[in-house]
Amino acid sequence: MKTRHFLNSALAASLIFAAPQAGADDLQTIYQLALTNDPLFQAARSDFLANKELKSQAWAVLLPQISGSYLKSETEVNTSNNVMNPVGTTEVSGYSLSLTQTIYNQAQFSGLSQANATVARAVADFHFQEQNLILRVAKNYFDVLGAEDNLAFSQAEKKSIAHQLEQTTQRFNVGLTAITDVHEAQARYDQSVARDIAAENQLAISREILREMTGKEHGNLAVLQESSPLIAPQPADITQWVNTGLDNNYQLAAARKNLEASSAGVMKARAGHLPSLNLVAGMNNTTREGPIAYETDDTQISLQLSVPIFNGGLVSSRSTEAAHRHDQAKQLLEQQRRATERQVRNAYLSVLAKISQVKALKQALASSQTALKATRAGFKVGTRTTVDVLDSQRDLYRAKRDYALARYEYIMETLRLKQAAGTLTPEDLQHINAWLSMTRPAVSETP
Repeated sequence: MKTRHFLNSALAASLIFAAPQAGADDLQTIYQLALTNDPLFQAARSDFLANKELKSQAWAVLLPQISGSYLKSETEVNTSNNVMNPVGTTEVSGYSLSLTQTIYNQAQFSGLSQANATVARAVADFHFQEQNLILRVAKNYFDVLGAEDNLAFSQAEKKSIAHQLEQTTQRFNVGLTAITDVHEAQARYDQSVARDIAAENQLAISREILREMTGKEHGNLAVLQESSPLIAPQPADITQWVNTGLDNNYQLAAARKNLEASSAGVMKARAGHLPSLNLVAGMNNTTREGPIAYETDDTQISLQLSVPIFNGGLVSSRSTEAAHRHDQAKQLLEQQRRATERQVRNAYLSVLAKISQVKALKQALASSQTALKATRAGFKVGTRTTVDVLDSQRDLYRAKRDYALARYEYIMETLRLKQAAGTLTPEDLQHINAWLSMTRPAVSETP
């Protein structure tokens, strides 16, 4: 009864996986949801927008600085021996306006150059985060598909083992096999139940990771068609891919702009030793009402030269710090250049390796199906044992898992190659999306 119960549940599960995916979400749908709902990407967008303001702030100190003030007071004098301050109530009111315009300030000029480089670095960082979102969407999506495949194969394998257990038990009952074969089949069946539980848990975890990115549940996903192509990198020249990466990789571009910002930072720090020149204009008005009344207007325009003489060594220390930061930025740029070249080369070679691996695993899958068919035929005539059949079944479903996983890994490697080269765009997801189908094929085996 126990065996039949699991047979029925496994059959029901296989029918579910074979059914059309009503209302299934595809890769493009997940990407569009992630664009507006992924917290990591939204945080990156906010960081980018915040960094953009640095340029406006740097310009602001170079533009005219205007300030004003207003004063009003009332004084009552009851006794006085001073003819200039007789008895009575005196009201004084006045206002002042001042304008300061930078004519020469090397620290502010260098600050503008530093802000421009920092904003350019933020742009490169954000473009990298856009590419990283594409990669994370694809990975989380195919992780779910891989977990679904694993569960489907696990359930189908459990069904096959249960069928073998039932056959072995019947043969034992009529004296055609030993009890050890029954025990072996039962042990394999129990192991398959444990794998089934683990596969269900992994699928739930994968779906949660996808939900974390999009903010919604995804019951059904479009699956990869069996006819999806295996496209080798174009151009078929690893050197050209490396050169493209060195020109377009966004992390490398960000490192270059970081070096520019640090160079401007050195100039800004050293400018603390230089004089600054400002144009200063002011207007003051004072009105006095009382025993002695008068009104004054005062307008002045001047050039203000400030020359730093000594500040306790602060400028020298800041200049030394900035020089070390600049050296650090140079080393980080060189490290990123080497890392970019490594990433491009690794991804290029991985794409080629995955193409060969997918083809080899497809052939291995066909061979495993043929081997299982032959082993089962031998079991029926008594030339093969139950253990042989169980081993063949295990090899078959292992081949199915490896083949499915290799196809997903091939797609991911193509995306990683384009990201390393700096050419990854949402259109790449659209091309992959065309390889998906709303119907999951049934998990079958050679009887």
